[in-house]
Amino acid sequence: MDNDILQEFLAESRELLAEAQQQLLRLEANPTDAATLGAIFRAFHTLKGGAGFLEAQNMVDWCHHLEDLLDKLRSHQLSADSGMIDAILRASDVIERMLDEMAKGENPQPGPQALGDLIQAYARGERPEPAATGTEPSTEPAQPSKPWAETRLDASGSSGVYVTQMAERAAPNAGASAAEASGEEDLEALFNQTLDQVFGKGRAPGVVEPLHPPSPGAATPVSAAAPAPAAPVTASETAAREDTTIRVDSSRLDQAMNQVGELVLLRNRLSAAVARLGQEDESLVRLVRETDLAVNDLQNTVMRLRMQPCKRLFQSLPRVVRDASRSLGKKVRLELIGEDVEIDKTVIDALSGPLIHLVRNALDHGLETPAERLAVAKPEEGVLEVAAIHLGDKVQIRIRDDGRGMNPQKIAQSAVAKGLIQEADAARLNEREMLDLIFLPGFSTKEQVSELSGRGVGMDVVRSAVQGLRGRVEILTRINQGTTLLLELPLTLAVLPVLYFKLRRETYALPVSVVDNLMEIDPKHIHSISGRLMAHVGDNRIVPYIDLGEQLQGRPLRLGRDPCEGILTEQGLLVVSEAVGTEDSVVKPLDISAQSSWYQGATISGKGDVVLIVDIQALTRSMRLTQAA
Repeated sequence: MDNDILQEFLAESRELLAEAQQQLLRLEANPTDAATLGAIFRAFHTLKGGAGFLEAQNMVDWCHHLEDLLDKLRSHQLSADSGMIDAILRASDVIERMLDEMAKGENPQPGPQALGDLIQAYARGERPEPAATGTEPSTEPAQPSKPWAETRLDASGSSGVYVTQMAERAAPNAGASAAEASGEEDLEALFNQTLDQVFGKGRAPGVVEPLHPPSPGAATPVSAAAPAPAAPVTASETAAREDTTIRVDSSRLDQAMNQVGELVLLRNRLSAAVARLGQEDESLVRLVRETDLAVNDLQNTVMRLRMQPCKRLFQSLPRVVRDASRSLGKKVRLELIGEDVEIDKTVIDALSGPLIHLVRNALDHGLETPAERLAVAKPEEGVLEVAAIHLGDKVQIRIRDDGRGMNPQKIAQSAVAKGLIQEADAARLNEREMLDLIFLPGFSTKEQVSELSGRGVGMDVVRSAVQGLRGRVEILTRINQGTTLLLELPLTLAVLPVLYFKLRRETYALPVSVVDNLMEIDPKHIHSISGRLMAHVGDNRIVPYIDLGEQLQGRPLRLGRDPCEGILTEQGLLVVSEAVGTEDSVVKPLDISAQSSWYQGATISGKGDVVLIVDIQALTRSMRLTQAA
């Protein structure tokens, strides 16, 4: 089988399957919606046809069982209930597993016999209990789909990522009419048309639907059992989008981004060289300025090609919340905000798993059961909000619940009991530092292990993933009022603005994103507290005093004798010889060594020098471990 055909089928099928799962959640809220039933039926009908073309007989048989049930639902011979929706969702997870097997070049294995029997029993009009099949309903939330590495680009130059719907909207107004009519001939024609589109036989222009909603910034409340319906897309809109989009493998975008990065470094060196020559030649200075503008425009354009809306990051959360809340016996309303906010594809790919973990944690640890909420005068339905907020060159992902909140003292006691920190060290921690203990490997306040949490694994992985993306995590919490986790991330990882600084004669760099302020250092404001040097900055802020000369070169900078300047960061006051200036940089990886973990990588400055970029979070974490030992 031609690999291009297979990859096209996998990409289209995963997109179609993800949309079908969202439609199933909508169906649970409105079991008689003809358009939704028709769309779900067509999705599995199309999947069956594509699988048959590729001779994946086990997938064909599996989809056929689902077709039997869905055909009874759309003809109103049966009515969907929660048990039936559960079964269909679990069956869609089996199809996702089959697609993964096909991606590995394997023939898909059959679906679970017990689940297949359950689907067929529902199709016969029986109402069996899930436990009767010998298989308990899965409490493991669905992971986000793994689309083929590709990005759909606007041919006019602006970025936009679209989901191709193989059959659902291939014909205008095919929803209710197709569901209500006998329609089998129409479906076959629609299916054949779709195969032509997918496999290139007389391919017609496809139909695409944007991932992001038409009203930017609007909140999208989604109940765990009642997701909001999607806005309809007209035929003229979809045709226009297809005319201006092309599919490009994302590896080509990565290659283009790397080339632009090299161009940025050359631009920096050219600007520095002309500055050293002076400004006698006005035409040369003007040429450098125009080159700078052109490179900036090219850099921004290529970076925008990799941007994708956060809807892709959020798309699995309604299913996660539905499954977990049912497993825990809790009532939860999920609110999604800012699905149209765009962020780098690399960030979305890396953040999908950690975000699911944070949502599950909020459901298990944060939100109370209906009885517990009523006992403290709260509505029995809890609220979980997941929002994406654009902040200049950053994006903030906010996970907020109105649950029981976190108790910093209890967190510290649990860390001491598990031997993660010493009792004497815990006594010196402020509330913020106590809350940060949840990110220690092996930490958990859960007394009993459950399917969702309690194994002491997860939050440390979340922080590592966020820091690996050059981001940071912050916790805000109030007892009995709820908890908010803020993930602040760069919009793109391709180009990193840095602040150059000197330690004696050596030049280093810090990401601009970690720098709060530059300030002079007054020796009167430096104090020793419990054996640790601390600096008094601002009105009421006491932060660690971190001598980078001592940490990076083994020789401390002497206040009053050596030139010293302060760089204020979230981790503390960094003492350096001199802050030099800022510049866009491209990060180059370092070889692994004992101290390379203190650096994010290296870059080439405008003067052509190789400069190490300090990872201040990793450095201060290493300092804390050394002090604790």
